[in-house]
Amino acid sequence: MAKLRIAFATPEFVTEKHFDGGLANYIHRVSRILAQRGHDVHVVTLSLTDEAKFEHEGVTVHRVMLKRGWQAFNRATRYSFSTSLHWLNFSAQVYRKLKQLHRQKAFHVVQYPNYSSCGLFSIPFLRATHVVRASSLELASNDAGVRRNLDLVLVHYLEALQYRLAKNIYAPSQTTQRALVRKAASDQVALIRTPFYVETDDWDNTIYEQFLKGKKYVLYFGRFQLHKGFHTLAEALPRLLNHYRDSYAILVGRDMETSLAPSMAAFARSRCGSLATRLIMLENLPHRQLYPVIAGAHLVVLPSLIDNLPNACLEAMGLGKVVIGTHGISFDELITDGVNGFLVPPNNPEALAEKMISAWVDPRLEQMGKVAREQMEQFAPDKTVASLLGYYSTLLRNGHDNNQDRQQT
Repeated sequence: MAKLRIAFATPEFVTEKHFDGGLANYIHRVSRILAQRGHDVHVVTLSLTDEAKFEHEGVTVHRVMLKRGWQAFNRATRYSFSTSLHWLNFSAQVYRKLKQLHRQKAFHVVQYPNYSSCGLFSIPFLRATHVVRASSLELASNDAGVRRNLDLVLVHYLEALQYRLAKNIYAPSQTTQRALVRKAASDQVALIRTPFYVETDDWDNTIYEQFLKGKKYVLYFGRFQLHKGFHTLAEALPRLLNHYRDSYAILVGRDMETSLAPSMAAFARSRCGSLATRLIMLENLPHRQLYPVIAGAHLVVLPSLIDNLPNACLEAMGLGKVVIGTHGISFDELITDGVNGFLVPPNNPEALAEKMISAWVDPRLEQMGKVAREQMEQFAPDKTVASLLGYYSTLLRNGHDNNQDRQQT
């Protein structure tokens, strides 16, 4: 196919120190593969340090920073709208940068995430074909017990507004696809799977050797958030740790403040009590250090209340690990219970504890891990990136974007 000039806007990317989410890893993987196939790929990302332009693994990265003028309004409102103003600021800076780059040489396609609503200004005003990928479902965050306030209401409104502005939307899971049709009134949402591959063979075993070698452990990795079911895991862990005295729990990721506690790491420790000596918490790790930690796990537990074929599940299964996930969250699209993993009801600590205890000594774990690894073949870039390029080509061929007025390149 013809070589395309493609831009990805994102609030996080792997080049930035503040990244720790699946969105950054997704954009890294897909942009890298597209660049390897000869496409001209650009990433516009939020930065806390500077507005540098540089190359990263064949991808041109453009950093943008928030403008300080917005902070005056933030102070005037006593920080009542800190998150929504943050995203509006970022959306304005994304538009500024994309407009500059688009004038220099027109983009064929610009892709935005739903998270951060960073296409709010660019979608209606930048004359380029756009795509919105539903990488999360903020519209459903109330279902995860997230406390509502005016700031959160506005964040949800901005996300819904971006969906209404967008003509072209796709989701990586059937679960999110159906939810978008129901909640966002988007009757045409494409389904395009997330690419997965092991990003590096150059593993760094330092963290594993220092903290985990010789230990038999259950692993959770991701942010310590309510919608990830971290609180459910914290409530379930004491039964596992008490039942198997040789068991450990490894929790990797960013500690978060939630409506339950100012520190979810402290919440987990308090729930485990004296058993917390076998609870090991690690900061977010780069893949070079994370892969050995995943590979050494006895079980991986991801008890999400809301999720969207999470990268953590793809990575664990791709490394041949058995994952305990939750019913009705999108894990059902990856895991067949008792065949290549296990499924439990969401927000049910008792059921999760029972499953961890029974799975701990399940003689099928090794075979199930092999099946899990084979399952990930359907997410290989040859299939998933090809689907994404086919989607782009269809939009460009059919002129699905009324704002499109590209220069011929």
